[in-house]
Amino acid sequence: MRIIFHECKKAFTSPIILALLILFCAYNIYLIYNSSYFKEELHVANELAETYGVNITDESLSKLDQDLKKDLAEINMITEKKSSQTFGSAAEFFNQLRFEDQELYTKDEISFFHNVYLKEMYARMAKTIDASYKKFDIERMGETEISKYGLSDTAADTLRKQYIQFADRFDKLQENREHKQWFFFGKQYFMHRLLFKTVFMHMILESIILIVLTTALITNYEFENRTHLVTYATKRGRLLMADKLAASLIAATGITSFLLMITLGAFFMVFDYSHLLKTAISSGFNWEYSFPNVSWWNISFLTYLFLGIVLSYACMLLFSAFTFAISVIIKNSYYTFILFGAIFVVLFLLQGFVPTSSKLIFITGFNLSTLVLNPYSWFMVNKGLLLFKHYELITVFVWTVIIVVLCIFCLKRFKKQAII
Repeated sequence: MRIIFHECKKAFTSPIILALLILFCAYNIYLIYNSSYFKEELHVANELAETYGVNITDESLSKLDQDLKKDLAEINMITEKKSSQTFGSAAEFFNQLRFEDQELYTKDEISFFHNVYLKEMYARMAKTIDASYKKFDIERMGETEISKYGLSDTAADTLRKQYIQFADRFDKLQENREHKQWFFFGKQYFMHRLLFKTVFMHMILESIILIVLTTALITNYEFENRTHLVTYATKRGRLLMADKLAASLIAATGITSFLLMITLGAFFMVFDYSHLLKTAISSGFNWEYSFPNVSWWNISFLTYLFLGIVLSYACMLLFSAFTFAISVIIKNSYYTFILFGAIFVVLFLLQGFVPTSSKLIFITGFNLSTLVLNPYSWFMVNKGLLLFKHYELITVFVWTVIIVVLCIFCLKRFKKQAII
């Protein structure tokens, strides 16, 4: 254990690793605060969930309508007094509000009017969710996707079967009213994209860079400092390489934990999710593009976030082990980094070079590069050609087996090879 500690120490005392870690954390915090210009508006979703419950029911909507009528009456009392006007909604007030007329109202009054306007927006969306969902024909969407990607033969049949499962999941989602839960208005604020596409993507890429550099440094330290002839001739000898693998995995865990803690800590300090943690991630309000975000399972936002963090750890550990295997073979940190980058890019692009009539087009998508570069669609149904219920689990499992075998092979090979 002492040896592993000293191996980890080599990485965590490296000026380059420490500088990059601090730089990445600072950049992530800046990115989050730079995207927080609308954070004050987000309290409305929390307020609705707290006041009327997370689930949207006919009773809660009726109560919301009554409260909105009271708020509108208060708005009209103020506007009639100051501008001799009354309005049918807060939206109508803002549609006719001119810049010079804003001086008639205090800052608190404008804030109150805007708060009512946002509640009206959420209420309108809540009342139209069911109708919007019923417009979708999932199997027809599948045929459109097959045509879009030019699939044929077995590839087309495979995707068609996945869309049949998708249709069943979409029907069940509506039956259990999973989509009728309060959450941030997706098309207005894009909070899912901000957290799981922007923030998570940056954390993942930063972690990969740091982990590859750290693992290569630990593994190649003796070879690059010309002490390998002495180190590997000791009592511990070639078994030291197994300690380096353990140290690399521990360092990868530490780096990932630090980035996640700092970045997500800053994110949730800025954006309040306090009353929305139990909201289903498949809420109809979590609809940002042409189709709502739909997960394969009925899971809450908190569970979805937890699964995303666990998946991030798993992928980072696999990248560390893979980098270790490359380092053992190459014995040079710079070449290891370049080769890792090349393999990472090739795996990501590989699917685009496979014939669209073969199932191979799906199989090549089950790789770590494609997985980590799409955090926005983790555990979701809507992810293009990779529309498989257990895509994340299968990818991690298969690559765990591949990388474990590769590491064992490299360790056995290292025990027998000349180190001169």
